[in-house]
Amino acid sequence: MDETRAGTNPGAPITSASAGLSGLVLASRYRLDRLIGSGGMAQVWEATDTVLARRVAVKLLHPHLAADPQFVQRFRQEAKAAARINDPGVVGVFDTCSDQGHEAIVMELLEATTLRDLIDERGSLDAATTERIGLRVLDALEAAHRADLVHRDIKPSNILLCRDGRVKLADFGIAVADGQTQLTQEGSLVGTATYLAPEQLQHQDLDGRADLYSLGVVLYECLTGRSPFEGDTAAAVALARLHTPPLDPRQLRVDVPAHLAEVLMVALSVDPDHRFASAADFRAALLGGSVHIPGPPTGFESDALVDLHDDDLESFTSSERGWLLPAMLIVLVGAALTVAGLLVRESRVEEPVAAPGSSLPSVELEPLAIARVGTFDPQGSGTRGENDGDAPNVADGEPGTGWRTELYDERGFFGSKTGVGVALVLESRSLVDRVRIQSSDDGWSGSIYVIDAESTDAIDLGNLVPAAQVDDVRGTLEVDTRGAPGRLVLLWITQLGDPTDGRHSVRIDEMSARGRPARG
Repeated sequence: MDETRAGTNPGAPITSASAGLSGLVLASRYRLDRLIGSGGMAQVWEATDTVLARRVAVKLLHPHLAADPQFVQRFRQEAKAAARINDPGVVGVFDTCSDQGHEAIVMELLEATTLRDLIDERGSLDAATTERIGLRVLDALEAAHRADLVHRDIKPSNILLCRDGRVKLADFGIAVADGQTQLTQEGSLVGTATYLAPEQLQHQDLDGRADLYSLGVVLYECLTGRSPFEGDTAAAVALARLHTPPLDPRQLRVDVPAHLAEVLMVALSVDPDHRFASAADFRAALLGGSVHIPGPPTGFESDALVDLHDDDLESFTSSERGWLLPAMLIVLVGAALTVAGLLVRESRVEEPVAAPGSSLPSVELEPLAIARVGTFDPQGSGTRGENDGDAPNVADGEPGTGWRTELYDERGFFGSKTGVGVALVLESRSLVDRVRIQSSDDGWSGSIYVIDAESTDAIDLGNLVPAAQVDDVRGTLEVDTRGAPGRLVLLWITQLGDPTDGRHSVRIDEMSARGRPARG
């Protein structure tokens, strides 16, 4: 389910039972304020931590499941699994409690939508956005795999796209330690059929490569608007991957970059030994490194459309077990999809950033002409804008002048305000490859967006994915925005710098962009 999201599910059903929970205080601390989502296992409430005076999300197991030890075990497993991962790309777990017959997990509350919602809204995503989302999820998976956890349910509805540009991986409810196979009873299937790795269908031992396969399915769907495997039923979709190779995504969408198509075909290899060995290897390939294909050749060339043949699946059809497996799995999957509790519903990662004094790889780029500079303060109160009169100073070529945010009492702004920005409006639409920022050295964080807009007046970050994210910035840096197309370059500051005399702010001395003219 799409957990910890605030303000993104106004249609969450409110039953008489759930309405009666409003105002309930759990563990003498967490007050349930507003129901924001409901799924097969649990409800999610916006709540208040009355001890720390902060907004949180409380995931509450449905009462009829709270009496089932198996569901309670799985529910508690989620909290334990997520708590083992110390990574900003994973939804944070603060606490758990069992009180008054209620089982609850307390998590960070996010202003977010899901990747599922974004795909449903747009049909498909461009290659650059797909890559950026993939990179962020891979960082979260790398952290999970380092903690010896396999997520086992990577799907678009478990990938949260936060309003401030972060991407978060959610729902570790069926995660298991590396090498284990079962959390539920023998013979049951856990995960979402469309995204399962072949070894999950076969109830084999799992490692992190199962998650990489599932992410490959997700990114394929982002690009093409469809699963790489299709069928009349969920069971047929799940089984198709055992004996039917996916189409090269370029056969469905001609503008998919050849390199990205090649990366996805490796990730979707039936044999785990032919996939990327780790999330780090997958990430390096997405960033443009060579695509190393483990094991025997998979039958495709880098400069031609993939053409996989039946003999590529020899390892699955060379024995009686291989021939009998599909028939057995039809029964297995069909039954498993009816098991109660089965999931069948369908920015952290910095882009490469040069450290002060170093440089990014040399590319023939030109400075992009700037038409004007503006501020972006959509959540501000009082006088409109954020020191608007000083904004032009960030592009005047004089590091001694600049633009500064207002002073705030908290590093994370206040209340519902999550950020403030300054934007370069370019003379013409361009492919932005580099953004250079000279700033104060107080450790601020934020995101860089490249947007098709001519002013900040109509920007809505809700459905946008940043070109890059920067953390703990101290001084000058140059950020790789990977040719993101647009006319407006927005620096969205989400965490202010270290305090000076008890107040927080950020100073941007200069900001510039390099790239190429966009065609069309």
